[in-house]
Amino acid sequence: MSKNTVNRDAFRGIFTALLTPMHEDGSIDFASLEQLVEHQIGQGIRGFYVGGSTGEGFILTSDERKQVLETVVKTTKGRVTVIAHIGCISTRESIMLAKHAEQQGVDAVSAVVPFYYKVTMKEIREHYEAIMAAVSLPMIVYHFPGATGVSLSMDFYEQMSRHPQCLGVKFTSLNLFEMQQIRARCGKDFLIFNGHDEVYTGGAYSGADGAIGSTFNMMPNLFAQMYDLISKEKRPDMSTLQAMQADANAIIAHMIQFDVIPYEKYMLYLQGVFASPAVRQPLKQFTQEERKQIEAYYEHNDVLRRHRFEAGAAK
Repeated sequence: MSKNTVNRDAFRGIFTALLTPMHEDGSIDFASLEQLVEHQIGQGIRGFYVGGSTGEGFILTSDERKQVLETVVKTTKGRVTVIAHIGCISTRESIMLAKHAEQQGVDAVSAVVPFYYKVTMKEIREHYEAIMAAVSLPMIVYHFPGATGVSLSMDFYEQMSRHPQCLGVKFTSLNLFEMQQIRARCGKDFLIFNGHDEVYTGGAYSGADGAIGSTFNMMPNLFAQMYDLISKEKRPDMSTLQAMQADANAIIAHMIQFDVIPYEKYMLYLQGVFASPAVRQPLKQFTQEERKQIEAYYEHNDVLRRHRFEAGAAK
């Protein structure tokens, strides 16, 4: 598939980087996963990013990653856009997951840059080219230097933007100048997804077409409303946007005192979306005291409480 034939409007908006709910024994809770998908659709989310770092993708086995994706595709029934994260350090493993994703009928694949081994921009580019050659789906590069230790060059982005299958980049960095420069160098058809939720409004005004975010699991409608204000209003009320971003950032500031994925899972548990807040080792396991602190914060936070699960809310 050429990116010139892709409906870019299907990739503009707020996309949740889905969590993977688990039972207390560490097995995947597929019933809660289906409930999460329905809850998110009901809250106005445009699509899902499945199997990324938020979904504990690097802690799951390859078979589990496949099962999670299959469950999401089955549950969405084509109502929203689905992006499958198939990234691994191994190019061969990434290709295997990409082929499976294509078989499931997803809308695009995405892959984090190869990390741990010190490879050059040339090897990284060839890694992506090999994946794209194996499937016909559009590719979204995943740039997350804070986790991978890899910083991509402007020349790399420009080269990738010319590839007929490379649709854009999930840009998880606080460097919004760099984001704006990607837009300037690569043009309007190279889609940019803001990746750090705490700077979403700044990212939107720096050229992002939408966002793929972790905290959207806890507060999807807040960010969906922010996107609508920015993209659909000719003169969006900046004070309203600032207040909405501040509401989100207050929650994020509390979250980072604990740990991101366990915190988000605990909030989804309190909101009635998950049956259990379990995470796998080596991720942090909260103490009873930490759980009490999180529960107390939830009880007094209107944003989190208004995102509680309501059966039958999906559109």
